[in-house]
Amino acid sequence: MSIYVTIHPFADYLDSVLRHPKIVGLRFNSAIPFSQSPQEIIEILKKNTKDKELWIDLKCRELRITENVKVPKELIPLNHEIEVKLPTAMYFNEGERYLIIEEIIDGNKIKIKTPKKAPEDFEIRFGKGASINIPDNSLKIYGYLTENDMKYIEASKECDVHNYMISFVEQLSDIKEVLELDPEAKMVAKIETEKGLEFIKFRYSIVKDRVKLMAARGDLYIEIDRPHEILNAMKLIIEKDPEAILASRILLSTLKPKTIPSCSDMSDIGFGIKLGYKNFMIGDHVCENENALKSALGILDQILKDFS
Repeated sequence: MSIYVTIHPFADYLDSVLRHPKIVGLRFNSAIPFSQSPQEIIEILKKNTKDKELWIDLKCRELRITENVKVPKELIPLNHEIEVKLPTAMYFNEGERYLIIEEIIDGNKIKIKTPKKAPEDFEIRFGKGASINIPDNSLKIYGYLTENDMKYIEASKECDVHNYMISFVEQLSDIKEVLELDPEAKMVAKIETEKGLEFIKFRYSIVKDRVKLMAARGDLYIEIDRPHEILNAMKLIIEKDPEAILASRILLSTLKPKTIPSCSDMSDIGFGIKLGYKNFMIGDHVCENENALKSALGILDQILKDFS
């Protein structure tokens, strides 16, 4: 079993965590804002990761809010222009809540419909950088790499780092766009949509020698048509790439202090292993909490030791 972790570059427990023998790589989430330049951040990360691989996670086609806003009074500005049949749902809070999109203005500004029976003072605040999902088959997102992605690719090249986890991969041109900026790029394609699943069914074989796959279940579970389809999606991804990484929604019960990990968390890891996964990535929320992360690492150790 190989483990990837997501660590803030200034986490005071970074050194102790990276001593874990099964951790092979560190993922940096490039969506996090810093006062330092991308090159300065990557230099810090590269120094601290030592013998582990450093992976830069690019946000690409992922829809993110570009300013702090209050809805429904204000429009929601996005990092990409979009086109979609209206009305349709916009999911947020990792798919737990949704609002209805009433109108799209100037390509990248969303007008939200006030929910029926909402109180007069109804208001939801979204922070800059928050991600949303619009799981609608008619959705078109224009452009792939964002300006921030391109800055991080250039900074990575300057630091001789060429490992990228690229989000919402749906077509060959997504991979080619990264290669045009960094011909030495080594990529993990994060599969997060129905279109991404179609891509790996019919086109992934063209690039499989230089691109690994990731079952990025955080968004994939929101984007698929029906919840139970996540099972066949996980199966398809590992069939197409035996070295694929299973990621997101892993061991979230470790975030609850003074409670034992949930049965569903244990079963989830076991199911992944039985499908053939041997590479796992622990997500942002668990990795932001030192105790939760160390608990998750201990659980993975025990599962590997005892489960067959």
